[in-house]
Amino acid sequence: MADMTLPSSLLQPRDDNDADSILSILGRIHDERGHFRHITEQSLQAEIAANENDEESSETDDEDDGAEADTAEEKDRREQLWVARAEMRQHVDSARNEALIALDFVSLLISKDAPKQADLTMSPHLKQFIKPGTLAMDVWHNVPPNKDQEKVDDTIARGWRMQSLQASADSLLGAATRLEKNVRKETHYWEQVLSVSDKGWSVSRLPREKHNLGVRFGFLEALGEFRDRGLAALRSDEDGNVLLDKGVGNNSKVIRVRIRKGDDIVGVSQMPNVSAESESALEARIRHARDSLYEEELFHEIIRESRSLSSYGVDMRESTIRLPTRLSSVESSAVSEAHEVLIDLLPLTDIETKAQKKQPDDAWAQAIALALRLFLSYTHRERLIHRSELPPPMSSARKETPVASIMRPVLTLLQHRSVLTDIDAYLERIKKLLDTASVDTSIETAAFDPALLRSAETIDTLMQRGLAPLHSRMRISVKTAHLPEALDFGIEVRTSISPPAFGSAMLVTSPIGLSRVEIPDMEELKDYLNTAIANALGHGIVDKLSDWSLNDRCGILGKANSNDKISIEVRGAKDAAQDGLVLRTPGQVFEWKVEDDEMKQKGFWETVNQSVWNGA
Repeated sequence: MADMTLPSSLLQPRDDNDADSILSILGRIHDERGHFRHITEQSLQAEIAANENDEESSETDDEDDGAEADTAEEKDRREQLWVARAEMRQHVDSARNEALIALDFVSLLISKDAPKQADLTMSPHLKQFIKPGTLAMDVWHNVPPNKDQEKVDDTIARGWRMQSLQASADSLLGAATRLEKNVRKETHYWEQVLSVSDKGWSVSRLPREKHNLGVRFGFLEALGEFRDRGLAALRSDEDGNVLLDKGVGNNSKVIRVRIRKGDDIVGVSQMPNVSAESESALEARIRHARDSLYEEELFHEIIRESRSLSSYGVDMRESTIRLPTRLSSVESSAVSEAHEVLIDLLPLTDIETKAQKKQPDDAWAQAIALALRLFLSYTHRERLIHRSELPPPMSSARKETPVASIMRPVLTLLQHRSVLTDIDAYLERIKKLLDTASVDTSIETAAFDPALLRSAETIDTLMQRGLAPLHSRMRISVKTAHLPEALDFGIEVRTSISPPAFGSAMLVTSPIGLSRVEIPDMEELKDYLNTAIANALGHGIVDKLSDWSLNDRCGILGKANSNDKISIEVRGAKDAAQDGLVLRTPGQVFEWKVEDDEMKQKGFWETVNQSVWNGA
């Protein structure tokens, strides 16, 4: 293959400044080919033909394996030469650039002393950006060493080193002191945190402050506001003492239940004794925060429920919720005799430390306060069970939080107790009246006693019994003359203010007339029993009379084919002073009263025997 030399302008990378300069191209051709007089048209055509022959021979030699190997070796060798040449030119250009930079530096250095000479050798680029004479030089002669000054300098240097070492030592001692203080502080902090954790409180990281710890003292089943307030940060002061965040536990509150009769308070629930606490300050604050949050949530739930119980007489005045002890009519409507339960939220700072005088209804006030707290705990349990179940299908309807049933069971209890108290008082008065008339009578009362709740084995059973309607049974037996067995009147009281019942209902079983009668009102019950007892006495009278009949609706005996009547009236409804038993015969009227001493010598049946049976 013929050798071919190409101009360097076709091989070297072009500079952007002189890539199109004809002088640069001509200079390169002159360097490679020599003078132009040696370049002719015939020589150039010969080189072109030689290149074409080389290309044709390389295409022909592709079919021959040996020739192809030689051609590949030549091509690799040529490529290596071109690469080496390019690398050499790169180093030459770099050296040339450094030489020019050095020349510019020297020119700039002497431009202050020989400006004309420096201007000839300084590049235009340097002249454009740097003003000549900016850089200059000077010759310094060596100063002879001064031994005394060197000693002074050594002393000063030694003093600075000693001062630096002393400062470093002081800094290390200060760091050690701070470290010891921080260790003591951290140890004290973690001892208190572990003490809180050992007492059963849940300690975890705060959701929004990952580097701080918090204690969970609230209830997860509480409503949103009270659930969020149940977590407080455990922060430390300068001495390592743990402090609850934002003064939690300082302004604690408690529910107070009072029972008022007229204008007098006859019962108050127990208040916590803050002075007798044996816990540490931190544990006491956490417990106060938990109790206060629970009491505030309870009061909030009671307020929500009171809005739906306004028809039962529940209202709120001056931050005090008022519950009536009776939902039905009462014997005395005087304001001075009215009973009601007062519920308010009281700060612990307002509690009097001195012992309070015991009131007759303190036990009932404490029972009501305890019942309210238990029903809120049961509400939390029900919410947990509901949250553990499968959720309902998603819908666009807004989910409303149901109102907790906390005061309804208490109102049921108060209403039932009031009704039983009225019936028991009535039966006692009737028995005393009949005993005055020498009528053999026995009664079985049912004073309200929540002992049935004590047999509950679990808290669920206890709460279910408290939420269920209340039942009580009473009985009055009247012994009549000439009848082998006494006449028994049974009274069953059922109280509930939840659907479908909304109060107390009395079911009376009677051996005379209607066997079962349901009476919704207390006054009607008393009127019915008055008539029933009169009918029982009339039933004993008519049993020994012929041609006489008893009207069991009004207690009147009538004689066939005659206008003669015998009536019996039992009065025992409103005032004990007006209670009485009246027997009206065709010729005379007899009356027995508890306060009347004249009639005590002669009983009802003795009077009937003399004035009715013997007279008939």
